[in-house]
Amino acid sequence: MKKHHWALASLVVNMVQSSLKFVAGFLTGSLSLMGEALHSLSDTMASVIAYLSIKFSEKKHERFPYGLYKLENIGALVISGFLLLSAYEIGHRALRGSVEIHRDYLPVGLGVVVFSLISSLTLSFLERRAGKRLGSPTLIADSYHTLTDALGSTLVLVSLSAVYLGYNYDRYFALAVVGIILYTAFGMIKTQLGAILDISADEETVRRIREVILSFREVEKIKRLLVRSAGGKLFVDAEILLKPGSFMRSHSIADAIEEKITRNVDNVEMVFIHYEPANGSRLRIAVFSAENDGLCRDFKNVKRMYIFEEGKGKPHIKEVEVKSEEDVAKILVREGIDIVICGHHPESARAKWILHKNGIFVWETDSDNIYEALSEVSKLKLSGSEKK
Repeated sequence: MKKHHWALASLVVNMVQSSLKFVAGFLTGSLSLMGEALHSLSDTMASVIAYLSIKFSEKKHERFPYGLYKLENIGALVISGFLLLSAYEIGHRALRGSVEIHRDYLPVGLGVVVFSLISSLTLSFLERRAGKRLGSPTLIADSYHTLTDALGSTLVLVSLSAVYLGYNYDRYFALAVVGIILYTAFGMIKTQLGAILDISADEETVRRIREVILSFREVEKIKRLLVRSAGGKLFVDAEILLKPGSFMRSHSIADAIEEKITRNVDNVEMVFIHYEPANGSRLRIAVFSAENDGLCRDFKNVKRMYIFEEGKGKPHIKEVEVKSEEDVAKILVREGIDIVICGHHPESARAKWILHKNGIFVWETDSDNIYEALSEVSKLKLSGSEKK
């Protein structure tokens, strides 16, 4: 069942309960039972609000690109208002009115209360479980509202049973119902106001998201992590520092982090990952050169490396003596290279794995000129030494 189906089921149950309690309350004259009837009537009105807020909360519009999720929180606040209204009505009549019970109709009252108790407990349990599974604060709020109805029915059952035995404590049981309603209403108001004011998600959820981000070895540090909850949905905004050698793959890393958060954390609606290189690290590009100073076509015949660093005009030239493609890959790692320009990727699977593990990107080029190849991928300012 979907969220609006549960809200509709709650509406039907509350309508039936309210009608039966009003009839039984009128026949018995029980104030606590009439109070429960008013409570169920407020449940009915609240279920209408819950149904409408759920129905429209997931609608998206050009002016509301994030959806109308907070309608559910507003709906839950309205439910709290109905709870407070019920508490006032019951308390007022308990303190000001007279309470006379008609014993001839006690069996009717007892039957209605038992039916209400069983149906409320069943609905509350099923609705709360569905609310947690579907991530709906309105369903959860409505389930607690229904639970107060069950607790209230229990008190009325005890009150009518006492009258059956010759003791009339109906007024005091009615005030106890008021206490239950007030406790639930103020708790709901506190929770929903926090959501509307963009309160952070609970600590356990934030911890899980933090663990997911740090599970990526490319992430050196989380500078900022904001997780807000609205309408049962989570919105994640994180700023991370990437280790040297990872910045060229930053976009794919961010995509992977977003995908893993969405997969491992329930009810995540949107994830925003902002990234920057750690410690102000600069982009380093290596260009392979062969014996004739032309660009080397493969990893096997490298004799010299021209290492360009962002912000520096002249390259650092490194003479190398290598025996295998794996040796070349290891040198690139030691030098902290982000991009290597060559004619082809290495043939060695081991060399490919070393490059991939350390986030080194291989740019294949057909150019034989070092600076022409560099211009294909570099946006460095080479102080006039860049050649076209």
